[in-house]
Amino acid sequence: MPNEVTSAALRRLLDLQSEDTAIKQLETRRASLPEAQRLDELNDALAELEADLAIATKQSGEIAREQSRLEGEIQLLDGKIAREEERMFSGSVANPKELSALQSEVESLKRRRSQHEDALLDVMVQGEAATEMAERLGAERDESSARAIELGATVGALNDDIDAELSRHRAERESVLPDVPASVLQIYDRLREQKGGIGAAALVGGTCEGCHTKISNVEVERLRAATGLQRCENCRRILVVT
Repeated sequence: MPNEVTSAALRRLLDLQSEDTAIKQLETRRASLPEAQRLDELNDALAELEADLAIATKQSGEIAREQSRLEGEIQLLDGKIAREEERMFSGSVANPKELSALQSEVESLKRRRSQHEDALLDVMVQGEAATEMAERLGAERDESSARAIELGATVGALNDDIDAELSRHRAERESVLPDVPASVLQIYDRLREQKGGIGAAALVGGTCEGCHTKISNVEVERLRAATGLQRCENCRRILVVT
């Protein structure tokens, strides 16, 4: 029964509380590592860069295809103009009406070529801008990726250290459990769940280390004289007189 618990068992209960506190702190630290949060933010930014780079690369490809198409069109028009001008100046066309029509066709072809050349210049400017954008995004992506790899290694090392500490404290906790009566453990676990992880506290200098409340001298003397399981009159945690 709790009222029959020995002083030695209560001291081991404080050891158990110490291990549980250490475990909780380590688990909280592992879940909220600033380096891990920065890594998550960096990975999010990296994903955005990858998406932007994919768009820029696609646009650059589309512009390159349009440039190739215009260059091909201009080349075809150059060929047509050369053939028509050769007919004009070869003397093979003597009919004035047919010659006039041929001249009009050449002028139309040249106008089309000029329009294509203007469009090609615009596309080439767009292509340079798209290439620069893709190169800039690629450089940013590579830099962010390198930082993510480095930070990931740091986070991994920190987690390994924390996991090693957790293993040590969990093993120590298991070694303490047999020294604490099951009935006391039941009360302790319930209080620990209700009281923010602290189910047992020491009475030090007349103060409960659980709620940091100063206990009256009369109550302190009663606690020192009492045996078995005692509770703080303020926070109701298990109070161990040391």
